[in-house]
Amino acid sequence: MADHALGRRDAEAAYNLALVNYALLFASIFFAGVPGLIAAIIAYSQRDEAPSDVRSHMNFQIRIFWVAFGLSLAAGLCAIGAAIRAVRDLVGISARHPVESYMGVTDITLDLSRLSVDGMVVALLAGFILFSGLAAAWLVGAPAVGFIRLASQRGIGHSAAA
Repeated sequence: MADHALGRRDAEAAYNLALVNYALLFASIFFAGVPGLIAAIIAYSQRDEAPSDVRSHMNFQIRIFWVAFGLSLAAGLCAIGAAIRAVRDLVGISARHPVESYMGVTDITLDLSRLSVDGMVVALLAGFILFSGLAAAWLVGAPAVGFIRLASQRGIGHSAAA
């Protein structure tokens, strides 16, 4: 009898932990992904001991983290690419003036007429906006769907009729 009560308590603790993980994944939008990393670590460490329906949620939480990480990484690379092109144009570094020829900070000029917004910069900024929007939508929608399925005591990947 005591073993049955202990098992039920463990299942309830896993259920509650999965609920907290969904909240952490949602909060990662506002705190630069740190809560999402914590949720992924918790899900990785607890999924083997969790009951099968909660285990499917832990696997889904890990998937949410990695998809959001990939989308955020793509957005960051686009932003860095656009920033590098803008700084290169603003500072005036080109093949005509290699970096080794500069004698100091006084040789670097800031000329806004050199700044050009070409197709590459526009594409990089559009990529940044697209990937950031997708990451934000994913971090709002996926934990909400998982939370609703967990609250209705359904695993991820199980049909509504089952």
